[in-house]
Amino acid sequence: MKTNKIICLLALSFLSISSLYAQQGQFYQFSLDKETKIRGSKIYFQEFANKGAESQIDVNALAKSYIDFYFKTYSGVAAKKIQNHISWTRNPRFEAVNSQAEADVTIGGHYQIKTNAGAGEQLFFEQGNSVGGAIPYFESRQLNTAEVTVIISYTYKNKEVDYDTIFIQEESERKPGKKFLSVEDLLADCESKLKSNFYKTFTFYSHKDIWYKLLNVKTKDKVLKEELKTADNLFESGKIKELGNLFLRIYQAEPENKEAAFNTAMCYELIGNYPKAEEYYAIMPDFHTKVRMKTNRALFDYLNNIGANLIVEDF
Repeated sequence: MKTNKIICLLALSFLSISSLYAQQGQFYQFSLDKETKIRGSKIYFQEFANKGAESQIDVNALAKSYIDFYFKTYSGVAAKKIQNHISWTRNPRFEAVNSQAEADVTIGGHYQIKTNAGAGEQLFFEQGNSVGGAIPYFESRQLNTAEVTVIISYTYKNKEVDYDTIFIQEESERKPGKKFLSVEDLLADCESKLKSNFYKTFTFYSHKDIWYKLLNVKTKDKVLKEELKTADNLFESGKIKELGNLFLRIYQAEPENKEAAFNTAMCYELIGNYPKAEEYYAIMPDFHTKVRMKTNRALFDYLNNIGANLIVEDF
């Protein structure tokens, strides 16, 4: 009989506490790959001048398509159920303007394309003989060549200028048993490599999808207990700010509730408010979280330092 009373008391005690079972999901994480020459948030693209006589590659169209990376925004990937709620990636960090006078930085420059079809070349060699002398002889070869040079300039409001250079050279030599590529083929290779070089030049951060897992949270507060029943649905439907606000209120009501503080921090991280995330993660330190936040802050702080327009949200 005594045992039954203990079981009943334990059951009543358990029922008085509402619990959120751990939820997990995939979300984007963004990281800094390298520094960029962009300064400020307003960018003007000034078409590159062609310094040569050839124009088989539309260099300006290629450059513009990759400069547009600066204005790209990111949403979640519905098909793979990967979510992104980081406010400053869902909104433009840079703005395209219509004149150099408006711009913080003007991207421009010039390019030159050179080709040579069937170029003949004589190479001089010397070969030693048995008595120690040298016998001179010549060999001829035939080449097709193509090269592209692009000088990219970044002109800032204070009139300072910085540069990037792209140089691509392709050649094909006529040899027995080897395909002799035409100038058109070589130009196609140059164009492909130019795309890759523009991408590397104008892309300075990347993203990947990682799993985030919330901790189990319990509360004795009757009102919050009812709200906590909606937590699973809030998480699954991507209402991260509402979910974060719920965990924050639980922590404020129960300062000893470290799990609620941890989940508050994670929700701040998921919306891209890293200063707030670090504040609440400090209540319940975790090594893996510190490593992840170091990556997060590297890009966030860098964008702030170069003057990008970052929209940071709160609950």
